[in-house]
Amino acid sequence: MRLPRLKSSYISGQLLMSLVLTSLAALVGRLVFINASQGPRLLARTYEQQRATVPLPARRGLIVDCHGRILAGTALQKSVFADPSLMPDKHHAAEQVGQILDVPTSELGQDLVAAGSRRFFVVRRRISDDQAAALRATRLPGIGVFEEPYRTYPLTSLAAQVVGFVSRDGAGLAGIEHQCESWLTGESGVKTIVCDAARRAFWLAEDGYQPPRDGYHVVLTIDAVIQAAAERELQAAVDKYKAESGVAVVMDPRDGAILAMANVPTFDPNHFQDYAEGSAWRFRNRVVTDPFEPGSTFKPFIAAWALAERVTQLGEIIDCEAGMWRDGKRLLHDHHPYSGLSFEDVVAKSSNIGMAKLGKRLGNRRLQAALRAYGFGQKTGVGIVGESEGIVPPPHQWTSFSTTSVPMGQEIAVTPIQMVRAFAALVNGGRLVNPYLIRAILESDGSVVQEHQPTSPREILSPGVANTMRDVILTGVVNHGTGSQAALARYQVVGKTGTAQVPKPGGGYVPDAYVSSFVGAVPRQDPRLVVFVAVRRPVKSIGYYGGTVAAPAARQIMASALAYLQIPPERDGVVEMASGSAGD
Repeated sequence: MRLPRLKSSYISGQLLMSLVLTSLAALVGRLVFINASQGPRLLARTYEQQRATVPLPARRGLIVDCHGRILAGTALQKSVFADPSLMPDKHHAAEQVGQILDVPTSELGQDLVAAGSRRFFVVRRRISDDQAAALRATRLPGIGVFEEPYRTYPLTSLAAQVVGFVSRDGAGLAGIEHQCESWLTGESGVKTIVCDAARRAFWLAEDGYQPPRDGYHVVLTIDAVIQAAAERELQAAVDKYKAESGVAVVMDPRDGAILAMANVPTFDPNHFQDYAEGSAWRFRNRVVTDPFEPGSTFKPFIAAWALAERVTQLGEIIDCEAGMWRDGKRLLHDHHPYSGLSFEDVVAKSSNIGMAKLGKRLGNRRLQAALRAYGFGQKTGVGIVGESEGIVPPPHQWTSFSTTSVPMGQEIAVTPIQMVRAFAALVNGGRLVNPYLIRAILESDGSVVQEHQPTSPREILSPGVANTMRDVILTGVVNHGTGSQAALARYQVVGKTGTAQVPKPGGGYVPDAYVSSFVGAVPRQDPRLVVFVAVRRPVKSIGYYGGTVAAPAARQIMASALAYLQIPPERDGVVEMASGSAGD
């Protein structure tokens, strides 16, 4: 009876063993299948989880003045990054990080959730050294501290509208920062390291380092010393006359290099985000973006054209009608009741009636040709985003009023950069130079990548006409005309004043609102500087004529620049200038 039980047990054991062996065979077969079909993918996934990729930001290139003074530079900041995939408890991580950074837990938690599957994103930038040390001490999985470059402007507001600023992510938003974005940016690198499960680095992966290429440096024609003088004197004029705003430009008339571009009010690009939304106009470089009606500073351009077209000559006496003249339906006035003025004094004394009569001799066709030749109604190509063409009506819109308005600087609008360009032609022998702001692009080691190539200036006036304007007419404006407050003792300044009314958008002019301006050059015999100053809406009761408001500021800018550049004086001692007329 026992034998059958033994046989039965033996059979059961055999069956059990067969089942075990069959299962093992199936498992081994499955493992072989998985290894053959999916092994490379799983191995790659495991390998990926053991590696961490850390970006290596490129340093943004410098923006420097013509002598290498840094206007925009790069410094290092500590920032916090997160890898949400390594965080077992995002709420706990947000709570601890939030306490250290003084950021609400809910805000950080939302950021971590919004990051989704990203393996790297920046939580906060520019944290303190103490905050960085505290974060490292937590040893939180998926939280780390790294260094990255950030933009800094060591001279704060100096040339702010020229230089511009960058976004929080380092992209250029305005000025040269925006204009030269492709040069300045560079290319980021990458570092791949092998880590443990807690994201601690063990070693640099093979072929895991690609260095960044830093951005190129941009060298401007701006001279920080002359720029500072222009801003200082412009601010003083705006403050003294309680004006709304002001602009100033300094250019070398020989080649068009811009030495200074000043705007008041200004801003600090280190903290551009702190300015109210309604203050965005401060960021605009109004030297190139905002056209204005020039008024009497425009008169020399038409006077020169009248000489060139031989519709007048030096010494001709022009009847200025005792300060009041009716031309058809239009009644024109002068600031003073002049009877007869020489052609030279029509400009020096800024007679509207005298200029209107010259306009009638030229006619609209030749006036339009003059404006085109001087570059009005066209961009100068100075290289700044947002440059305006100004406003010059097309020929079919000109009327008989235009014939007498344009010679007085009315019915048109020009930019300050157009003014210095055109005025340079009156003092450099008649050549229209192209203003420029970028001198060179450099590698980080200083080697030249690209350099400004001057273009041949176009002759728009004969040297004889241009020299007559400079040596006789524009000299007279300063020595015995409306520009006497621009005079310097040891240098002969030449120039022209202007006092223009502010137009209303729908036509007509704003009562008691003016733009007071002066444009001039120095030294007379070999001009090195053309300076333009305009002060918008000074308080009339304090002073509003261009000769009173703008000319003194231009004089101080010239004096500072001449001393700094060590330009030899033209004469010795103090020269008394004749008392200039009031008016514009």
